[in-house]
Amino acid sequence: MQETLSEKTYRELRRKLLAGELQAGSQLVNRSLAQEMSVSLAPVREAINRLATEGLVEHVPGAGAFVRKPSQQDLDELYVLREAVESCAAAEAARNITQRQLDALDEVRREFDGLVADIRRLKGQTATDAVLDRWLDCEERFHSAIVAAARNRLLAKVIDDYTALGQVFGVQRQRAAILTLAVAEQTCEDHAAIVDALRRRDADAAHKLMSTHIQRGRKMVLDYMRDHRGNGG
Repeated sequence: MQETLSEKTYRELRRKLLAGELQAGSQLVNRSLAQEMSVSLAPVREAINRLATEGLVEHVPGAGAFVRKPSQQDLDELYVLREAVESCAAAEAARNITQRQLDALDEVRREFDGLVADIRRLKGQTATDAVLDRWLDCEERFHSAIVAAARNRLLAKVIDDYTALGQVFGVQRQRAAILTLAVAEQTCEDHAAIVDALRRRDADAAHKLMSTHIQRGRKMVLDYMRDHRGNGG
């Protein structure tokens, strides 16, 4: 029972971190978190230590544990990891994906199309915070589905252990200006090409398309962070 409670506490605290409910730089107070989640101190301590190994929490000697804000270097390294792992996953998915999984990807793509239409109607054709949150949720579902379709436990474990998806997408939340209509349309084109390669069982094409897609995202996010450094972005 204790093991189950520890896992539940870890998952909930991790969710709060990636959803931005606990702000970067804020201190994690064991007693307060334990009271909030109605658990004892032990599972909270275990969860914080586990999150520290994933790079989401930083232990400061003599001060405590704090929510870590990924730096540009952190994000750059995560994108390198994502490109390597997800390109491989896409190639494997082209060999192993089922029709049901293809249908699920098509469903996510329809949600993306609806969000593009929403952005097109917005003033300045730039996403709101609410639209960005929905967009990033769809992004995680799309990429996670392809990793799952690869049917390779080691690839999936690398993604999960290093929280590459969660950290990359999580850091973009509250940065609605990053998602313009042009970016949204290009992303949808990328997704369509990737799904088409998966449907054709073309592993080489799926690998190359995913690599290009992640490289494009990497440049967009890092350019945005560099351009808005010191301006609250």
